[in-house]
Amino acid sequence: MTDPPTPPTPPTPVDPLDERYGRRSQASRNRATLLAVVGVAALVAATTLVFAWNRSGPQLQVSVGAYRVVSDEETTVTFSVSKDVGVAAVCRVVAEDRSGTVVGSLDEPIPADQAQVSRTVTLRTRGRAVVGTIDSCAVVHG
Repeated sequence: MTDPPTPPTPPTPVDPLDERYGRRSQASRNRATLLAVVGVAALVAATTLVFAWNRSGPQLQVSVGAYRVVSDEETTVTFSVSKDVGVAAVCRVVAEDRSGTVVGSLDEPIPADQAQVSRTVTLRTRGRAVVGTIDSCAVVHG
């Protein structure tokens, strides 16, 4: 014979206000909150790792002592670099005009055998500079 039909499951009670205003159930709100918290925690962890990784290598400290605009075609820059012995670097020295455009640049190698290195470099410029500075210094690997 056949089994008697099972009665349909009664619908889950729904708060009429939830239905009217489109609110989600509490479980759905908790899930969204949990995902947001996990996402923010992952972003904070990734940012921390990037900063730690960038700071983990050899550190260079660079200071510009002076610059002198010699003529429309020449500027001198005096700078010093502090670093660990055994770390070689290269520093990009630039001269900029009044609008901030680079009118001369030079990559100056910094030897590994000294901890404190001072240099005065002469830049050939393609226009009158108003400032001479260090654009960047980076450790040379290898």
